[in-house]
Amino acid sequence: MSDNSQRARITALPTAGRVRDLPLDPEIWQLAHEAFVQEDYETALTKIRHALNTVPSHEGRPVVPVPEPGVPTVKDGVVLCARCLFQLDRYEEFEVLQASAGRWGLVPEKMPDLDVVNLAFACKQGHYGKVVSEAGAFIRNQRRDLPPVIAHFLYLRGFAYSHLGKPERAREDIEAAYSLFKILGEHLESSRAANLMGVLHLRGGRFPAAGQWFRRALAGHTRLGKLKNMGGNHLNLGIIAYKQGDLGQAMVEFESAAGLLKSVGAEVSLCRLGIARGNTLRLLRNFSAAKECLLNAYESAGRLLLSREEALALEFMGDVARDENRLDQARRYYSRALAIAGAIAPDGDIVMEVMRRQGEALLLLGRPSEALPVLQRALPLAVKQQDRFEQAVICRVLSGTLLAVGDLESAAGQARKSVDELREIGARIELMQALRQRAEVALARTDSGLHADPEGLLEEAWQDAMEALDLALKTEVDHWILGGRRLLNTISGRRRLYEQEDGCVRKEKSGPAQVRIVHVSSCMRDVIQLADAFAASHEPVLITGETGTGKELFAHRLHERSPRRNKEMVCVNVSAIGENMFAREFFGHVRGAFTGAEADAGGFAALADGGTLFLDEIGDLPLELQPQLLRLLQDGTYQAVGDPRQRHTDLRLVAATNADLKQLVAEGRFRADLYYRLKILELKIPAVRERREDILPLLRYFLSQGEGHPVELSRYFNDAGLDRIQCHLWPGNVREIAMVARQAQVQLASRGTVCVELEGDGHPVFVTGPAEEPVAPAGRTTGGGVSLPRNGVGRERLLMALTESAGNRAEAARKLGVSRSTLYRRMEKLGVATKLTNN
Repeated sequence: MSDNSQRARITALPTAGRVRDLPLDPEIWQLAHEAFVQEDYETALTKIRHALNTVPSHEGRPVVPVPEPGVPTVKDGVVLCARCLFQLDRYEEFEVLQASAGRWGLVPEKMPDLDVVNLAFACKQGHYGKVVSEAGAFIRNQRRDLPPVIAHFLYLRGFAYSHLGKPERAREDIEAAYSLFKILGEHLESSRAANLMGVLHLRGGRFPAAGQWFRRALAGHTRLGKLKNMGGNHLNLGIIAYKQGDLGQAMVEFESAAGLLKSVGAEVSLCRLGIARGNTLRLLRNFSAAKECLLNAYESAGRLLLSREEALALEFMGDVARDENRLDQARRYYSRALAIAGAIAPDGDIVMEVMRRQGEALLLLGRPSEALPVLQRALPLAVKQQDRFEQAVICRVLSGTLLAVGDLESAAGQARKSVDELREIGARIELMQALRQRAEVALARTDSGLHADPEGLLEEAWQDAMEALDLALKTEVDHWILGGRRLLNTISGRRRLYEQEDGCVRKEKSGPAQVRIVHVSSCMRDVIQLADAFAASHEPVLITGETGTGKELFAHRLHERSPRRNKEMVCVNVSAIGENMFAREFFGHVRGAFTGAEADAGGFAALADGGTLFLDEIGDLPLELQPQLLRLLQDGTYQAVGDPRQRHTDLRLVAATNADLKQLVAEGRFRADLYYRLKILELKIPAVRERREDILPLLRYFLSQGEGHPVELSRYFNDAGLDRIQCHLWPGNVREIAMVARQAQVQLASRGTVCVELEGDGHPVFVTGPAEEPVAPAGRTTGGGVSLPRNGVGRERLLMALTESAGNRAEAARKLGVSRSTLYRRMEKLGVATKLTNN
């Protein structure tokens, strides 16, 4: 029999008497109820309609049955029919059922169970004001009697409050409903209330609490076998995962939700799942799949009359357009979403979210003055709704907007609020973006010249960018990772410029270390970061590298950044100690141990107790002494010369060598066990020729040290000379650069000019001579050694540097080895435009 003919037979039932109390066929009722519990709502609806249609007719006389306790009645059947229609999203049929209630002697106005279903439909349709009003009236009228159904009205009112931006009232109602459902033994309803409590905590940015409530709801629904509800719980757990930045876990939860929801044909929940999955795909930068999901969800929402879901789908479709840089299209999506959401709840969460997005789109369009008032209206709404996540995101966008209008201090304050809040609630992807925003603001404040400590700001920017990159790497999304690396490169370049202008590399800020390691190259930066990581360890460190690369500087850095920084660092050049002196110099001696030993003396091991022992040229350590050093490393014990007693010392060994220790082991000149004990932690210092970008900064640093103040390379060298210096192999590494700097200072002071030539073996030599191009002597190659013109950089070289740096003045100055102020002076003098023109 068709549904229409069944409905027709229902409407033909007699109107006389109390038909509502007539019993239903117990067998049919049981089948209908079991199908409902198993979420087979179509079967349940068919069965319960059949049961209602089989109610016997009592024509012409009143029916006054006395139903037995526990026997299902017509009233129970009508309520079950209504609940099936709600689960199947058949509102029109529910209206027909409600209008027909009088035919069974039922008065809809006196049927709170039908009112519950009616208000549940109103929630689906976004009529939250109606729900609050009607549910509130019932609760007030029944507060004294407290009928069991009041728990459902509390739940519905709390649900409506949650969408009207009133989270405190929502939590009060839902907590009360949850407790009543637990007392009444309504496990399904208590699980639904737990799920909604999770939603409220999720919106408030309390992700751990939200996860607990969702898992509690999932456990209850699983015990009851409620597949649709289980799917909804997995959906919510997926939303938590993507807000926390775990996109992979989010997709796993969504897959679980999809399987469950499809098995029961839960169209409303599948629509919501499509929205959440679409947004996650957007974060994964899979825009085509995201658009497909969101468009399907939008169409479903329209067909199912789900206004809220329509607005949400449009909101995230706008996000996809924004991320694809289709900003005008994004704004159109946002405007449509705002119109729908405003009709549902003018001060609700979607209105607030879309306003923030509109502000961000205006900012990206270069219209910050228009974006600012939009964002300033959105922020109070987020505060009112206690949505910490959105508050923090709005603060991030506000920071960018304030930066664009030139209010740097306010921009810094908003960025700081955003970072602090997002770090506390654990929203990793948004925290990553907030950290990048704070770093951008720090860079702008550095360039402004208004801050007393620009280098400190750069260090803060560097730390923020490093943390942001770490978060980006965890997403495993190339877009976020590449963006993080670009920002780090920008900050690195800015730090290099400050180092050049100050005449030396800035001192590291992250600890008390005083060691300056001049560098701009990424390979040296990596080694320095590795050294800093090694500093906290107590294990020995082996530093390898060619002569003059700065191995001792790294040894000092290791000590000064270690927990032993307040103790002694004892430096020993192993190659400078005679073989017969090694044992007593290292381990000390007692009086009378050898001729001339008139008193006890401690050795290097005792002096370094609590601190660091640095052994340079460890490859020259005599073979017979190596077992004693190994013993010292293994258990901290040694024996002084002439003393049979064991002594103990607590030291950290740092060793350096320019020799190939592995080859020495193969030749039997170095113990393998000592070698492997030393190289637990190893730093390999690159030669200067492997990091040519460090040559000119190093040269400028040593020249500045010699003069006692920052200097410009153009004071000493012309363009050709600098080219030859950069091309030189520098076999002596940093030590050779320091020597060249001293030679240049002597030549400039004595003759007023410096000439650079390259000897046949590749070593640069500085000679004095006339301003003309020198003639290469026999056996030598001229290396561009022209006396330096006092006007410094020529027009052709300047234009080439600007071209290579795509017009970036700071980068051009770095390439030329001059300060930015010098660059601007030369540009003005040579007639090169100092301001960018707008094409």
